[in-house]
Amino acid sequence: MIAWFESLNTWATFVVIVGGFCLATATVGFIIGKIAPRNVREQHNDLAGFILAVIGVVYAVLLAFVTIGVWERFSAAERSTYHEAGQITIVYRDAGSFPAGHRLREALRAYVEHVISDEWPKMRNGQRSVEARQMLEAVDLDVRQLPVTTPALAGIQQRMLDALDQALSDRDMRISMDSTGINGVMWFVLVAGALVTMAFTYLFGFKETIMQQLMIGLLAVLIGMVLFLTVALDYPFRGGLTVTPEAFENALQVFGYIGP
Repeated sequence: MIAWFESLNTWATFVVIVGGFCLATATVGFIIGKIAPRNVREQHNDLAGFILAVIGVVYAVLLAFVTIGVWERFSAAERSTYHEAGQITIVYRDAGSFPAGHRLREALRAYVEHVISDEWPKMRNGQRSVEARQMLEAVDLDVRQLPVTTPALAGIQQRMLDALDQALSDRDMRISMDSTGINGVMWFVLVAGALVTMAFTYLFGFKETIMQQLMIGLLAVLIGMVLFLTVALDYPFRGGLTVTPEAFENALQVFGYIGP
């Protein structure tokens, strides 16, 4: 189901989720209206208010917990891409200290270009680029085999290796974040909790039906938008709202400033 949402553009996903949730809410309200007439519901408005307050708090905590967690993971994925690109830039700059540095720079430039043109589109479909990983591992091997003739070069080589270790670690984190999302059980609880909360609002008896529909409808739209945001941010590199390869594009610009 999530994969199907990811195949839609942002606005289509918004319409489907928010509109679908509002439709489900209206259906639940229609069923409750048939089971419990308005005059019966009006007699229990005071008691229903206390219970709804508890339900609202419980669901608000659950929704906030999931949404904040998804946003933090999205932000961490974005930071990881910038850190990975930054570490690669360090290696690119330090490679100029070695006679064979131009070959390392060519390999790093090829890796970054491959990530932008090949791996990023694959990640949008939940895939990964084996070639990109092999390219970065090859650079790491080349750095380990650099001829070190002075203590200064040894220090530079060690800094390059540390940066590559960080880049590889950041890359692994990026790939992992693209392959994991909210657990299916959590999604069930999240959606079921939303429907239970909305169903309970229909247990109040309103004197004017139009006011009931307006109030509950606006609440349904609000909860639907939060659910949409959660879906949109669930996988940082897929769907309409994604982490872009801007960090690697910036790295290419920096490579140009440093030189070939």
